[in-house]
Amino acid sequence: MPALTCRAGYLDFEALHGLEGVRAAIRQAAEQNDPAALTFLTERLSEVLGQDANAALQVYTWAETAAEPELSALLGGLRNAEAVKSPLVDVSLLYLAEKHADPVHKARALEALETQERFDEMAMERLATLAKQRNQAPGVAMQAVRTLGRVMQRDFEATGTVTPYMTWLLDIARRARDSNVRTLAVEMGTYPGARLDAEVVTELARLLKEDPSAGVREMAALALSNGRDTDAVLTHFAEAFRAEKSLCVRWAILRYTLRAGGAEALTQVREYARQDRRFAQDAADFEALYRAGHTDFDRLWPDKRVRHRCPDETED
Repeated sequence: MPALTCRAGYLDFEALHGLEGVRAAIRQAAEQNDPAALTFLTERLSEVLGQDANAALQVYTWAETAAEPELSALLGGLRNAEAVKSPLVDVSLLYLAEKHADPVHKARALEALETQERFDEMAMERLATLAKQRNQAPGVAMQAVRTLGRVMQRDFEATGTVTPYMTWLLDIARRARDSNVRTLAVEMGTYPGARLDAEVVTELARLLKEDPSAGVREMAALALSNGRDTDAVLTHFAEAFRAEKSLCVRWAILRYTLRAGGAEALTQVREYARQDRRFAQDAADFEALYRAGHTDFDRLWPDKRVRHRCPDETED
């Protein structure tokens, strides 16, 4: 077993001073550059806070003026405490993310919100606004998207709901200036594995056809393959393939056509190969795999030889 690196004496502070003592121990660990102790104390802070919203607000107040690594320990402990779900605490964290001058404080506050069970419409709108702001630090915008997506996944697991979150993620995907933020907004929509309704499918199809970034278009193709109406999805794919100029995006459309439609979509894939002979062998490969008895695309895909260099940074 490795030697313990949490030095003796840290929890003596806690025994004497409770919550104040945990903070003192965190500061000592930070001063001594002891990452193992900081990890332990972050977890300990979550235990000490429990469901106590008043204690959580005290930690929030300390975090407003704390520097790293104390900031991460304080808000990391708050993130995993039940008290973070108190309405007063989550509203305070969202306010910190919006109003603090330091991008690191903003990002850490957003991370602390990832463990919420759900967001209401106002919270979703505020997160989307953070992600879309023109002068926003890239790390803050990306974290706002992650937070929205991760709470969407948790809410979906509990209730089966994704549509209100997807509406705001797609709003970010349409309006954010940074293509990395737009790509992540679409990507977060793929993680729950939810079947997507017509309105969301229509917006994804628009991104697939119109977004200037090949990365966004590829991710939109993946998300689109989760559409509930398979016929509508395949129609969107056929239209997008005809208009698409990027080899890599066309390749994404081809494989996600099969992910959506299975063996019944092979006719459409053969049409892709007719339009673009670079995919002739791919169409033959997929046809052989389906004839061999494969039915599930995600299990079939590892057996497919990849013949294209993607992403191709020379495109777009």
